[in-house]
Amino acid sequence: MNSPIATPSPQPRADSEILVEYRDGGRIAVVTINRPYRRNACDLRAWTDLRDVFLAIGRERAVRLAVLRGAEGHFCAGDDILAFREALSDTVRADAYRAVIQECYAAVQDAPIPVIAAVSGVCVGGGCSLAMCCDFRVGDDSARVRVPVALLGLIYPTIQLQRLASLVGVRTARRWLYTADMIDADAACAAGYLDERCDGDVLEAALRFGRSMMDNAPLSIAGSKMQLNAIAAGTVAENAARIEDISRRANESDDYRNAAAAFAAKRKPVFTGQ
Repeated sequence: MNSPIATPSPQPRADSEILVEYRDGGRIAVVTINRPYRRNACDLRAWTDLRDVFLAIGRERAVRLAVLRGAEGHFCAGDDILAFREALSDTVRADAYRAVIQECYAAVQDAPIPVIAAVSGVCVGGGCSLAMCCDFRVGDDSARVRVPVALLGLIYPTIQLQRLASLVGVRTARRWLYTADMIDADAACAAGYLDERCDGDVLEAALRFGRSMMDNAPLSIAGSKMQLNAIAAGTVAENAARIEDISRRANESDDYRNAAAAFAAKRKPVFTGQ
């Protein structure tokens, strides 16, 4: 894996607890939640910065792959309950807080590139939801997944249940929700929550998992991702115009013309996203 480039693409502010490292000449963005003192549970500021980072990455044409991880052995313990408890005293403030979390999830899910969660340690509550918003999840043997709403007296947002059920099936989702059990890496992989369980460095495993995707046509991946997200959420009709637009752009793209010429010449195409 190449060293980080000297002049990276857009970065969050200097004091942010969301870190971004660009690798492979800026084609890979490694995003780290750097709140290890809270097991990388996010407060409002962290959710906001994570949202803004993924919105910026989505606009950066050079980036072909993003990996999301947590610092120091844990992926994400979800929402910082202590921080959110302060917001609960004001309904307007609490609703605004929840809205930012959903905006963060949407920014991760809608990034037009493959996004892989590198999961180690706890991946619970909002952290479980955050990982589900990624395209893929690679976990090491320390990974532990939990949806603890039954322990907290809360109801999981329906959109998160759609994501969970699409990954593990309704029957398994029921068991995870009703029992609030901690699910180990092997069980999470067997259920389909983790796409791959690795030994060793989970970041390197995630990068290996995604590397074969990086040289393929960006518009094709972005369009397929848009379609699959709409299918999973049951929003194909609502997104029909967007899907039609990106399909048209792909059909008229230089990448398509270059790929056709490369196929005829029996050589590997080089895609630029245009």
